[in-house]
Amino acid sequence: MRFVQIEILPQGKALVDIDKLTHAVPEGDGSRLFLGAQHIDVPHSLAELENVLAGRERNDDGANSTAGFGVR
Repeated sequence: MRFVQIEILPQGKALVDIDKLTHAVPEGDGSRLFLGAQHIDVPHSLAELENVLAGRERNDDGANSTAGFGVR
């Protein structure tokens, strides 16, 4: 199992098992994640969500990507 901590609506955070993530669709200003028969709403666009799940900064445009590793 691979877990990632993401922001959820209403304001909060959750650990999500990304192996159970079946799909995500745009929902308002964020996205709706489907985890089997359940869903959660997150304040991330699909592009931001892709960055979060990949371990990058939420707003990483790829120009300075470090794949979740800090640069010293």
